[in-house]
Amino acid sequence: MLATADEALAMRLRRELQRTRVTAVWWVPDAAAPPVAPSGGYHVVVLDADGGAGVVDSVLAAARSVSPGVITIALASNPPRGLLLHLLRAGVQDFREKPVEVFELASAVREACHRSIISKFSAEMFGRLKSSESRLDRNQIELYDAVVRSNEELQNVNRRLHRVVSQLKTLYHMGRDLADNENWSDALDRSLMALVNFLEANGASLLLFSRNGSVLAPRSNFQIDGDVLAGACARILGNWKEHTRSAEIHSLEIYGEGKYNSCLEGSCPWRMTVIPLRYRNKPLGFLLLDKEYVDGFDFKNDYDFLNTLQTIFVEEIANASHISELRHLSRFNNKVLDNIRAGVITTDLDGTVNYSNEWARGMCPSLRTPRARPAQSVQFVHFNDLFQSRQFGRDFYQHVMSSSKSAHVLEVDCRGGGPECFPARLRTTKMYDDNLGGMVLVAIFEDLTEPKRMEAEIRRNDRLRVLGQVSAGVAHEIRNPLTGIATSAEVLAGKLGQDESRVKYIRVIMDEINRLDGIIRDLLDFARPPRPKIASCSLPEIIGRVVSLLSEDAAKKGVKLDVVPAADAVHCEADAGQLTQVILNVVLNAIQACGEGDEVRLELGREEPADPGYARVVRIDVVDSGPGVPAQVRKSLFDPFVTTKSRGTGLGLAISQHIVEEHHGTIECEFLERGTRFSIRLPQHEPAELETRTKK
Repeated sequence: MLATADEALAMRLRRELQRTRVTAVWWVPDAAAPPVAPSGGYHVVVLDADGGAGVVDSVLAAARSVSPGVITIALASNPPRGLLLHLLRAGVQDFREKPVEVFELASAVREACHRSIISKFSAEMFGRLKSSESRLDRNQIELYDAVVRSNEELQNVNRRLHRVVSQLKTLYHMGRDLADNENWSDALDRSLMALVNFLEANGASLLLFSRNGSVLAPRSNFQIDGDVLAGACARILGNWKEHTRSAEIHSLEIYGEGKYNSCLEGSCPWRMTVIPLRYRNKPLGFLLLDKEYVDGFDFKNDYDFLNTLQTIFVEEIANASHISELRHLSRFNNKVLDNIRAGVITTDLDGTVNYSNEWARGMCPSLRTPRARPAQSVQFVHFNDLFQSRQFGRDFYQHVMSSSKSAHVLEVDCRGGGPECFPARLRTTKMYDDNLGGMVLVAIFEDLTEPKRMEAEIRRNDRLRVLGQVSAGVAHEIRNPLTGIATSAEVLAGKLGQDESRVKYIRVIMDEINRLDGIIRDLLDFARPPRPKIASCSLPEIIGRVVSLLSEDAAKKGVKLDVVPAADAVHCEADAGQLTQVILNVVLNAIQACGEGDEVRLELGREEPADPGYARVVRIDVVDSGPGVPAQVRKSLFDPFVTTKSRGTGLGLAISQHIVEEHHGTIECEFLERGTRFSIRLPQHEPAELETRTKK
């Protein structure tokens, strides 16, 4: 709606304002008196301010009474400063100086409307923001209160969770320490200490039954007085069988008082908590905790922890008991197997040896040190590498495992990693191994070297006995005609007189008779050697006598004869004459075997016995640097009639061996890289012992 006195100007202004959202313009060209406000409301008032400040105030009051948010544009011609200030104070939004163009006025109206719209929108938005800020402040306060409450609840949950985690952590470390540590006593001490520290208790003790439940004693104790502990053991042992609820956690005071309740039901303070330890309804003992509790509600905080700890201790004690029994049984089995005087081995599914007893490792050095494969894994000795059988060939293990027989007994050659293989009697048994899930082989083997040597020795002694009997008979039968021949030769020599051309043949006959007589004496000595006359004798003196007798023979051959004496005097009980004969035979053989520039050395010393129950041994070694003994006679070196000499009888070493054995000694030959070493070992007796025995 447009109210104006200048219709032409009003019409032009209306046309200009048709494109705007202005619904009403109150045109007041003459502000002499306030106009009557038309109904419908005004958005814009174009006011002629030349009428003065009073007219301006009355028009604005009338317009604002109809539309409080009306937009005011003032027009004036050369307005004074006071009027402009009054218009500004009155809230006029814009001012134009007359005369004014319609376009300028319309533009001013539009701008004023835009500013009004923006101002209203800003005010509305500000109000909304203010309201939102208030709601946000209220929500923030409520949220803060909720966060504070949640934080307090989280702190409480965190404290409870931290305690539970600490309990689980403590239980885990205690169980792990008890399960992994081989030294169970130290692990128990650490577990009790951790329990006391975690629960802030005064002490703890583990009480275990022994002797089928007749004795209850502390297995491990931490900070509980010994008298208190002894009294607790006596009280529990005297009443636990009659206790109707002994499997539950209870206090020590209930024993003998008839108050059969658990700690959770307790209403009075107590200090000693008894935690029973039972495995499969079998009582193992008790865990005693020294901590003051007010009642069952106070105990409830520790109940779950102690209940879990009860399970851990029961399992670990039962496991420790089983492990101890298994270890005892394993040690017993290993002790039995190690003391069997036979090798025992077991294999895996492929035939590799995975167990050997001490006797087997002693016979087979290759079982002691495993060999490494290229992949750095451990490879033990295979059964086929250890034993060889002429009957089964190379695939010995495969033949035994594929055989229909479950057990075999046969003689084999054992290659145990030593310098030579040895004969062995092998007993094999197939067995199913639950751990490996298949058939394995258990083998027991014995070294037959000594039994075979003894059998050979027995056969040799039998041959020697028969040979001795034959030799004695032959010697007796030969000696009688030989005596007649010698007598006849002497008579014939007497009749020939001084005929040297004929007597020389008689002398040849006599020399050969004497040589035959020496052979006969050797045969008789071999067949019926005299019993030794045991007496105290000095070995250095005997060796000195032998050296003096043979030094000329050694010098003739250019052989050096040397003696390495013992650190002190060496005596023994022996027949000095027979011992001299033995050493003389061995040294003479050594000299005769050597060539010019070689050496024969006699060494004298003592040996400590391997078994303290045996006497000390004196040792006489005869070492030569000659060409050595031919390989074809080494095994039969001590057999009679075995010799490498063209004129020897081969009885010297056989007689020497017999004499040494009669003295309860041994004589052995070691074949060196060059030369030989004969070792004579005889039981020694100290001179003081001999003197004492002689007086007795």
